[in-house]
Amino acid sequence: MVRIRMFEESAGKLVESGDMPGFLHLYVGQEAVAAGVMSVLDDVDQITSTHRGHGHAIAKGAEFRPMFAELYGKTTGYCKGRGGSMHIVDTNRGMLGANAIVGGGIPIAIGAAFAAQYRG
Repeated sequence: MVRIRMFEESAGKLVESGDMPGFLHLYVGQEAVAAGVMSVLDDVDQITSTHRGHGHAIAKGAEFRPMFAELYGKTTGYCKGRGGSMHIVDTNRGMLGANAIVGGGIPIAIGAAFAAQYRG
């Protein structure tokens, strides 16, 4: 929970100061949800997220450096700087992606579940 809060507060300050371009949907105050859910998942378990996906990604094990790189639009970000705040993906950790569309993660999760079942 502390890691999530640290990231969110740092990112928020960078946007407020004008040092980071764009805007963010922060996860401040919701850290316990991500920390609690991810604590019972295995590394192989896959998740999707919402437009407030930073906390889920961090709780799943995402690293700060590529997260911040993504927010800055750099090629060293998780999505090569093209996903931005609302589309963080880290398939190595089972983070199938955050989605800016409300409910947009549901069909992605269903597809992932079908693929996992199909593969056995």
